[in-house]
Amino acid sequence: MARALGIVVALSGSLAGTALLWYGGGNTVLRMSQYGVDGGSGGFPALAGLGAVLLGVAAFSVRWSSLGVLIAGGAHLAFSLLALLVPTSTGGAGSPAIALLDALVAVDPGLASGGFYVVAFGASLLIGAALLGVGAVARRRAPNLGWRIASGVGGVLAIGAAVWAFTAGGSFYRSVFQLLDWQLGPALAVTLAGAVFGLALLPAGRSPIGAWLAGPVLALVGVVLLVVDSDAYADAPNGVLATLPVLGWSGAILAVGLSVTGLALGVTLRPVRSAGAVQDRGSAAV
Repeated sequence: MARALGIVVALSGSLAGTALLWYGGGNTVLRMSQYGVDGGSGGFPALAGLGAVLLGVAAFSVRWSSLGVLIAGGAHLAFSLLALLVPTSTGGAGSPAIALLDALVAVDPGLASGGFYVVAFGASLLIGAALLGVGAVARRRAPNLGWRIASGVGGVLAIGAAVWAFTAGGSFYRSVFQLLDWQLGPALAVTLAGAVFGLALLPAGRSPIGAWLAGPVLALVGVVLLVVDSDAYADAPNGVLATLPVLGWSGAILAVGLSVTGLALGVTLRPVRSAGAVQDRGSAAV
């Protein structure tokens, strides 16, 4: 029963959260870019925030079972890698993931744009890597000191890896969606940063310290950047102006932060069995 609940929450929360994040975040970027703060962004930032919350709920399902987050994480990872590593030409030719996002333009331009932003900046890859990393080692056994230390160090490293991914993602976003020139370097940089992120958070499956360090920090930054108005970027350098507003208004950072926070809460609330109890149970079974 617990496993079924975990799978349902993970998959439904991930699917609904992704759709709301893309729709709300993409339309927020479009409205803020065209009209600025005076034109208002409507309720789109709230929709993007709700999508990020649902992704956090999906990650929390590790509380009941790791299987759901492993499936959801694999889906995030596979889609991201198809978008990042398959060379893309004008019109999305080459990458089935980019072609799918292009097709969404006919449904809603904001929905398609939000998908481009979340994938290009590496947010979807980071979410998938975190779900797989934590889900792979999540256990009911109490962590020892080594796991706690590794988790704490990993949490700090994960923040750095996220910054690396977002920075490299900015280069990938500009090359593919602004210059229409897919380049291997930025794609590999985002992918490598995502791998480091997932490995850094892997010990959080045993001790959630690292996820508690990285998740709330990223979520707080994401909230601030989601609601900041365009006037705040008036004096920003051109390089920052070309990427940071899009990264913030799309809800990408917030989604990563809440996903990691959801993992932290889910691992914290998992039933814990002491090592001695596990050994006694095994002896009795023999």
